[in-house]
Amino acid sequence: MDRRYWMEISYRRMVMQTTNLKRALIGALFFLPFSTIADQANNSGTPESQSSELDIRPYQAEYKVFRGGSEYGKGSRSLLQVEDGLWYLETSTDVSWLFLSDRRQEKSWFKVFDDHVVPLQYKQKRSGTGPDYLSFVLFDHRLKKVKEIGDYDEFEAVYQSGVLDGASYQFQMMRDIQAGVKDITYPIIMSGENKEYRFKLIGEEELETPFGKLATVKLERIRGNKKRQTYVWLAKEYGYVVARIWQAKGGSEQADLQISHFKWLKQAPHPELKTALKVSAPPDKTE
Repeated sequence: MDRRYWMEISYRRMVMQTTNLKRALIGALFFLPFSTIADQANNSGTPESQSSELDIRPYQAEYKVFRGGSEYGKGSRSLLQVEDGLWYLETSTDVSWLFLSDRRQEKSWFKVFDDHVVPLQYKQKRSGTGPDYLSFVLFDHRLKKVKEIGDYDEFEAVYQSGVLDGASYQFQMMRDIQAGVKDITYPIIMSGENKEYRFKLIGEEELETPFGKLATVKLERIRGNKKRQTYVWLAKEYGYVVARIWQAKGGSEQADLQISHFKWLKQAPHPELKTALKVSAPPDKTE
């Protein structure tokens, strides 16, 4: 076999390894839906009132991505207040290996009613090695419709109460665990499909991270496929933000995301973030 053949084989193996790492990372950091299934609407289909027993504080967190002890990339997430009751969550990852790269960004606009998330709009963008991708998900609560518009397809469905998007579930997770929920199922809209994820609270654990030692609670994702394992740690002293996500397949580590920096942000509105909304937010009270 000539040298060109072995170069091609080596390249294919590198692509496969990088693809597996990227899939594990994205599946770990940004597609672990968390939210309790609860009725959030009245007979007219709009939430009745806005209240919050648990304080919501804006924050910014940064992460490092490891595999086998080596650092492969970084991630971040920020929660900002758009206006009273309206919030914006942004997450991103940037993973690279040799000459291959994968960059992803997610943005979610949502309101909070009675400690439950009501999604309004979700945006996902991917760039790097391979095809780029851009997708919008619009939640029209007045018409009770969910519409996803992507580069390659378009999807529309009836909105079901309690369904979240690919990013806002993370905020709902923090609320649920902080409120003492131990076994939870989360419905989300992802890539034109309705999916459910189930998580079980394992217990408390002191965790070493690049950010330092943290008091955390540990969760396990319950899967039908026993070959894949996913564990999530939430930092108790920092609003139950994600502190670590570890994922394995067939007993082999796929990705290990760990928090490296965290800070609380000033509680101040960011009205400029509202200009990107393509749907109207539901009223705080039924008229």
